[in-house]
Amino acid sequence: MFMARHRPQERKVSDREALRLGTLERRYDFHFGEAIRATLQGSHDKAATHSGTALSISRELHAGASDPARHQAELAAALCNHARYGGTLHALALLTESAGHYAELAEADPAVYEVPRIDVLTRIALATDASGNPSGAVRLLREIVRMYLTAPAADPAERDLAMARARFHLGRCLLKTGASADGLAETDAGLTVAEAAVGRLGIRVRGPGWLAAAPRCLQFVAPDWVVAAVRAMTLHAAAERWESAAAAASAAVRISGGLADLGGDTLREAHDDIRARADVIWRHTEPQHTAAG
Repeated sequence: MFMARHRPQERKVSDREALRLGTLERRYDFHFGEAIRATLQGSHDKAATHSGTALSISRELHAGASDPARHQAELAAALCNHARYGGTLHALALLTESAGHYAELAEADPAVYEVPRIDVLTRIALATDASGNPSGAVRLLREIVRMYLTAPAADPAERDLAMARARFHLGRCLLKTGASADGLAETDAGLTVAEAAVGRLGIRVRGPGWLAAAPRCLQFVAPDWVVAAVRAMTLHAAAERWESAAAAASAAVRISGGLADLGGDTLREAHDDIRARADVIWRHTEPQHTAAG
């Protein structure tokens, strides 16, 4: 078969376009990663700036590529991440757009994209709670947990960490509605799932710099994990369930320590406060809990 040869000018344009797209892809990865890092450090404004830049770049990649589907996943992720910055209506608009992209991606490859698709629903539940409707958030989060339990996943640890995060927020919303026992039970269940997921990853969740080197799925859940662990240790300690309080305290100290390693006085002070509270709890338990902490 006769193959037409590319004219030099066409080849030059193609190479230039490939270089431009490659540069945009690297810039997207940088800004998206920096947005996550700034979120972990508690730098809200910095995180919002990097997240907004990543979203703009992902839109440019998606709109300008000869095959837009190649960059659909980046756009969906950027939309979902940036939804946390702004009001409820802004969040719901971005999440609705993200959900549409993930639905198309999950239809083609459910093992890879079903978990991110469900995670968008978790963000919608959080927006629902933020709008003043914790009962509506509870209903949606219960359904989300059921969806995670049967979701296909190329990375089961990523799925389980996402489910743990949903259970953390379900527990928090249940507590807001007055369902204290159910709220604590869901929080404890999330802590158990998160620990098992870390076991799947084979990561040692302690020591200097462990969180900075951890997979992104673990970095995403870390801030919610430490809040849930502190909530559980506080409630169990108030009821003098010292063994349960000690287990939650161990998680709170380890995860807050990982966040503190990322830098910043606020995170270090938070870790020191959590450790001091944990020490009080550990004194009510066997000596090995103090050593484990």
